Amino acid sequence: MLKIFKPCDFHVHLREGQLLKYVLKENNKNFQKILVMPNLTKPITNKNILSKYRSFVLKNNKNTEILFTIYLNQDCSIIDLKNMVKEKLFFAAKLYPLHATTNSSSGVKDIKKMSKYFEFLENNKIPLCLHGEHIHENDDPYEREKRFLDFELSWLVKKFKGLKITLEHITTKDSVDFVKSHKNIAATITTHHLLENTNTFLGNFLRPEIFCKPVIKSVNHQKSLLNAALSGNSKFFFGSDSAPHLKNRKFNEFCCAGVYSTKYSVSNILELFYTSKKSNNLNKFLTINGCKHYNLKFDNTLISYSRKKDFIFKKYSKFKNDSLINYNHFKNYWSKN
Repeated sequence: MLKIFKPCDFHVHLREGQLLKYVLKENNKNFQKILVMPNLTKPITNKNILSKYRSFVLKNNKNTEILFTIYLNQDCSIIDLKNMVKEKLFFAAKLYPLHATTNSSSGVKDIKKMSKYFEFLENNKIPLCLHGEHIHENDDPYEREKRFLDFELSWLVKKFKGLKITLEHITTKDSVDFVKSHKNIAATITTHHLLENTNTFLGNFLRPEIFCKPVIKSVNHQKSLLNAALSGNSKFFFGSDSAPHLKNRKFNEFCCAGVYSTKYSVSNILELFYTSKKSNNLNKFLTINGCKHYNLKFDNTLISYSRKKDFIFKKYSKFKNDSLINYNHFKNYWSKN
């Protein structure tokens, strides 16, 4: 048996409409807080879009604290941002490089042209969440994260020393080392980047259900992520980047990037820490570190989980005339008592 605080997930994609209702229910079961990403079909770049989305999400929410983000690009108005900050409509800003991932066609091509926005965030103590990949047509996808550190993030941390930054879903040793060596920056790590590597992704056969952006990396990079997460280091915390796509969009000639991990993510993390003999650091990774980074209070009521061996997992969850693919890694399952 393990006793932990109810976890937080600091990187969630709820999507829209009926799919959002379904995904939000799963999050309500598992998490006390979630940080919701803004890359909808029509990105959340202004007060009007955000207000409508907030209303729909909160109407369908039950018992989870929802932290909203704004999609930061050059279409955003500083005056509009000021009004949203005054009304406390969003918690953090999310920046996507142009064409980096799902619904990033409105992303930023050159972050150095975003200085006035970074200054605004810094002055108003609003966190900046970054999809950390340098996108260029000649870049190898496996090198994009390292190049982002070299070309964009190094510049950003030097110029805006007071800006609180979260480097999202890191995948490389380079990012682990960068985060450790700089102030005011922390990083989220996903379940699938901790548990998978290029061998499990495409070593024997291609597994489209774990195709994601940034792409899953080598065993050596995976080891660095594991060391960071399992250590309890306060700069690293859980952000699932759970990103639901229907089965017909994943098992497809043009496979969508994203792993839907919400259903079993807590169980997978518990099993990882338990088998690694690092259960004492579970609360740090799942709750404390993220809340400390974002200056948030959290519910420290302990919840008991029991381990069930050789559990029969539900790979597909039916949704309308299709289904969602539930990511799971282990044979054992941790359930709430």
